[in-house]
Amino acid sequence: MAHKLNELPRTEEALARGEIGYQHAVTMARTAEHLGTTQVRKAEATLLKAAETMDPGQFVGVAKNFEHQVDAQAVLTEANRAHERRYLRIGQPVDGLVRIDGLLDAEGGAVVRTALEPYAKPTKADTRTTDQRLADALVERCQVRGGGGHPDGAGPRPQLIIKASLDTFAGIDGAPAGNLEWGGTVPAEAVRRLACDAAITRITGLGELEQEITHAGRSIPPATRRALVARDQHCVFPGCDRPAPWCDGHHLIHWADGGPTKLDNLGLVCGTHHRKVHEEGWKLRREKDGRWVATPRERRVAPRSRSG
Repeated sequence: MAHKLNELPRTEEALARGEIGYQHAVTMARTAEHLGTTQVRKAEATLLKAAETMDPGQFVGVAKNFEHQVDAQAVLTEANRAHERRYLRIGQPVDGLVRIDGLLDAEGGAVVRTALEPYAKPTKADTRTTDQRLADALVERCQVRGGGGHPDGAGPRPQLIIKASLDTFAGIDGAPAGNLEWGGTVPAEAVRRLACDAAITRITGLGELEQEITHAGRSIPPATRRALVARDQHCVFPGCDRPAPWCDGHHLIHWADGGPTKLDNLGLVCGTHHRKVHEEGWKLRREKDGRWVATPRERRVAPRSRSG
């Protein structure tokens, strides 16, 4: 940038006077690198006038439009080079976290941002950071129901395979964690949350003899799902308005504890609040008048020791 600013004295002076910011100057230098300094000098005054009234992100758009007007083929070539650099890497679980890293071209980035934006909006009393909301939005967008013409969310979701023991489902102390098909483990309460609305396959037998029995009834039937959506309409957690297609059917009394998959024992909850109920120990109940009440887990206070 230093070399290019020597060739763009007006830009250098505007930066020195504080009329434009550092990122504006970087954009001017890159434009000169792409088109040549002579072309930028011809329009330098006009570009600087725009830079003075715009934030750096907006000014990049102005500079790119200018490049396209001068040499559309060069801009196309640059866009094709950017597209070739795209990639997405999904790592293996380490300490309970999976690293996702990647690059998208401008179009791909806009598509992803547009798809995630509705899911990333904060709800009332939302304590999540912006980055956490965006991370949750990515997961919610990937598992959203509604495919195949099911606006109420009764359609199929991406299949997530977890192997777990019956003791894990029952929440018995000493039970092993659940094992994810793509590697990594999830705690027993996460297994119970995911099993609230899932098809269960029981594998029995010894040695090489195995028999699979599918209990698809554990998954909420489409008719029950539609009745649940008609009653609850959105996430029932107080203050949350996440729409039905983004929600799971939660068993108030888990089926592993004898709770039936019937409307009276179900409630719509979004992914964030479903986790609160299971992993964070919140209690969710429906009053006789139809109101939903959520209460946090009671915190036990250790008794103070008496000094002699």
